[in-house]
Parts: sequence; C-alpha cells; structure tokens
Amino acid sequence: MTEKERATLTLFEQRLRLLVDKHQKALLHIKELTDTLEQNNRRIQELEERCATLEQNYNNLKQAKVISLSDAEIGTTRERLTALVREIDRCIESLTK
Repeated sequence: MTEKERATLTLFEQRLRLLVDKHQKALLHIKELTDTLEQNNRRIQELEERCATLEQNYNNLKQAKVISLSDAEIGTTRERLTALVREIDRCIESLTK
C-alpha cells in the first residue's frame, strides 16, 4: 500500500468515525424528541379529559339554574344582594368615621 492510499484510508476512517458520531447524536436527539412528544401527548389527553369533565359540570349547572330559578327569582335575588351590599357599605362607612 502506498503512502497516498494510506492517507486516503486514514481520511476515510476519520470521516467514517465523524459520520458514526453524528448518527449516534441524531439517534439520541430523536429519542429525546420522541420522549417529549409522548409526554406532551399524555398531557393533552389529561387536559382533554379535564375539559370534558368541566363541560359536563357546566352543563349540569346550566340545567340546575333552569330548574331552580325563574327570571323573577333571579331578579329578586339580585335586588336582595344589592341591598345587602349597600347595607355593608353603610356599616363600613360608619365604622371608619
């Protein structure tokens, strides 16, 4: 084997080592990305389940409101709450004087 062939072979070995190193790094990076993707998919699944539960709770509350209170009762309740807030404001005002 001539010097030129040895130099070419050495260069080829160096480049092959670099290529193998880059390939291993790429495989590691792919594994990290795959793990992250799996974590994100699990989180999405959890959030979708929570969203479905919250939507069901919201629908239950809407139905309970329709069943329990009429518009007149809602108006009366608002008036009572407004009166209570005014009374509390008067009490606070008298305490601060």
